[in-house]
Order: sequence, then C-alpha cells, then structure tokens
Amino acid sequence: MERLLYRRPGAPAGASCRLVAVGDLMLSGGVRRRYPGAAGADEAFAAVAPILRSGDIVFGNLETPLCAPRPGRELFRGDPAMAGPLSRAGFTVLSLANNHILEYGPGGLQETRRVVAAAGMLPLGAGGTQEEASQPVEIEAQGLRIGLLGFGRTLQRQDDPEVPGFVEWDEGLAMRSVAALRDRVDCVIISIHIGLMWLDYPKPEFKEIADRLLAAGAHVVLMHHAHVLQGYGVEGGRAAVYNLGNFVADVFEGELGVPPVPEKQRESAIFIMEIDKEGVRTIAVVPIQVTDDYRVVPAVETEARRIIDHLEAVSLDIRLDRYREAFTRQRASLNTGNLLSWLWIHLRKGHWRELTSNMSRARPEHLVMLGRFAMHRLAALWRRS
Repeated sequence: MERLLYRRPGAPAGASCRLVAVGDLMLSGGVRRRYPGAAGADEAFAAVAPILRSGDIVFGNLETPLCAPRPGRELFRGDPAMAGPLSRAGFTVLSLANNHILEYGPGGLQETRRVVAAAGMLPLGAGGTQEEASQPVEIEAQGLRIGLLGFGRTLQRQDDPEVPGFVEWDEGLAMRSVAALRDRVDCVIISIHIGLMWLDYPKPEFKEIADRLLAAGAHVVLMHHAHVLQGYGVEGGRAAVYNLGNFVADVFEGELGVPPVPEKQRESAIFIMEIDKEGVRTIAVVPIQVTDDYRVVPAVETEARRIIDHLEAVSLDIRLDRYREAFTRQRASLNTGNLLSWLWIHLRKGHWRELTSNMSRARPEHLVMLGRFAMHRLAALWRRS
C-alpha cells in the first residue's frame, strides 16, 4: 500500500532520480540467530526487495557492526555475511555513523566497512580516519549528481583522529560540508543518527537542526535512532524525516529485555522520494512491519492505514508547532523511566565505567526531565489512592 504524501507544485525540473530510505538495520540478537551465517536471509527482505530495488539510491542505517565475535560478547553484532543479502535486497548506501558501530572497536568498524564495500554498497559517515569518515559520498543517478553526508549524535569520545571511527555530530562541520557540497552536486542529502528513543515526536531542538540544514542548502535530511517514526516535514522541495523508525531489528535485545512500545518498534515505513534539480518532487511511503521470524513485509491494509494516519497526525502537529507539550509529557513518562531502569541494571552489575561515562554527559535538562518524571509518578499514585 503506497501512499503519496507530497507533490511539489509545478512541472518537474528535468531529469529525476528515486531515493528510497529506511531506518535502522539491527542485524543482531534474534535476527542473527534466525539467519546464522546469513543462511536464508534473502527471504527476510524478499517481500520488500522490489520496492527497494526501484530506487536509484537506497539508504539505510546499519546500526550493528558486521564483524567477528569477541570472547564472551555477542550483543549488538551482525554476521559479516549479512552484507550480501542487504546488497541483493537493493541497498546501495549504508550509514555507519551511529552509537553501536564501535561496539567491537575500530577493528569491528573496519571489518564492517570492508564487507559493505565488497558487497557493492557505499559506507557513509565512517572511515579509517576522521578525515576519511567526513568525506561525502557522491553518486551519479539518472543524470543527476547526488551528494550524501553522514553524522551520528552519540556523545561518544573519539580522541584519536587517525583511528577508524565515525563522524560525531557537529553543526558547524555539517554547515561547512553542506556549503562545500551544494556547489558541485544537484542534491544534498544528510543522514543524522539523532533523536530520543520511542517517542512519537522529535525533540524540538533536533527538529530545528533539520530546519537549519534545509535553510543552509540541504535538500533532504534523514534522521534515525528513535526506533519509531517521528513524522516528516516538507516545504518548497526540501524535506526532513525526523525519524525513520526501524527497518529490521530484534526489539527485545539489550540490557532491559522488555523495551517500551515493542509493537511500534516493529512497524515503520519505506520512504520513496523523487528528486530533481529543484529538490524533492514527490514523497510517498509504504508502511512495513517486522514479523516474529524477522521478515520485513508490507503492512496489511488495516495496519498500513493506521501507520499512515499516525504518521500524518504527528507530522501535522509538528507543522502547526503544537507538539512540544506532548513531547515533554511523553519524554517524562516513557524515556526517563527506561533510562533509570538502564542505570539501575548497570549499577547492580557494577558496570562503573559505563555509569561514569553516561553520568559525565548529564546536563541540567536531565534534572528537569527527572523532576517531571517524579511528578508524573506521584500524580499516578495519587489518582490510585
């Protein structure tokens, strides 16, 4: 069920190409166990492969390194052989700028880059050095020159610029990169791994980042990390998807074991954009779901309509700037509670380095968020008494 969301007024501006974009590809946990050594993994994407292959540029965020295991550790790791099924499904560009790509160190990142490239796909936002990682990917598609930049807002420290890594979000660097790229390509696409997990709406500051990038000359901003859809915005042929949701994932993998909103994490959409020399000509979506056996399939009609209606409602709230209060309430009730659970688990297990690293990144807004969470819980207790 493909739904047209946007058509730019006026006639097309010459030749056009097709961008197909999805969110997080997490090929670890149950996904890796279901397809050991990538056996049968082509079937995982068979139902949506024709949609992916229709694109001239097919983008996804590869959030698990594809590398050899480490003794005593398997969390957030995909099998290197999975690069083949991804390529055969239609993917052409994979962002590696995200918070899990260094789970197995610089060596795991380098192996991931190697197997992605060997399968015929282009890694984005990561490299053997920071200089290499920050280089754009440039693609010729249907007579158009398309430039892509990749960033990850993770707050992870990468102290040695000569060691393999990814590009940590830096707005100044992003603006300079857009300015340098827009003069030599027809369309600039920026991928950012950013957002607060599981919430229906983007953090207002992150939405405003997208606004500034579009105003600076980017044509498309693709955000991911929230694991759920968070709406889109488009005006004058420039578009932002505030979070693309999951494409495929074991949503129960991790320290918590029982994540919030699991069903919402197992549904998303494939975004399809027609791009010409004036930017985005059309935007359409195909709602998708992840099955119990980790296949990605188009959502059935009833579910597809519900996913699209929710996406449109969220996007309208953002467009009319009436989403901020709902974002604040949801962040206090959902995101904060699960963060506290995560901290408690690491405290009980004595993971002091992990705790110290995360606490060092605490900011005043987190104290405000904690206060709102406490007030929400007290109000709930009062209503039950």
